[in-house]
Formats: sequence, structure tokens, C-alpha cells
Amino acid sequence: MLAADTLAANNSAEGAVERLTPRQQQVLVRLTAGASNKEIGRDLGLSEITVKLHVRAIFRKIGVRNCAEATAVAIKGGLI
Repeated sequence: MLAADTLAANNSAEGAVERLTPRQQQVLVRLTAGASNKEIGRDLGLSEITVKLHVRAIFRKIGVRNCAEATAVAIKGGLI
């Protein structure tokens, strides 16, 4: 990858993470640590269904399809 491409990818990831609400960022951090929806809900005082809705919104906002891709974006975006 060219340096310009790498810079663009990092800026894109930072922008994606910045579009998340503070609560979505909290969910994403726990998700990238490998916590289940149930564990995330227990940690944050949310129902499991609410966590699932947050995860779906997070994936849509940052343009990913799974936890591995979300983790990569969170790392590039400086969230974790």
C-alpha cells in the first residue's frame, strides 16, 4: 500500500470511530475485547437486545460486517 493510501485508510478509520456515539464506542471497546452481548449488557447496564441494536448500528456506521473488521477499524481509529 502506498503511503497516501495508508494515510487515507487511517483517516477514514478515525472518522468512522468519531461518528460513533459515546455509548457505541463503549460497546465497541468491549466487543473488540471479546465480550459477548450478554457480558457487554451486564457491564453497561443494558439489555442484550439493546446491545445487539448498538452492534448493528456500529457495524453500519463504520462499514464493517463482523467483529474482526470492527476491531481493525477500532485499532486504526485509535479507540483501542
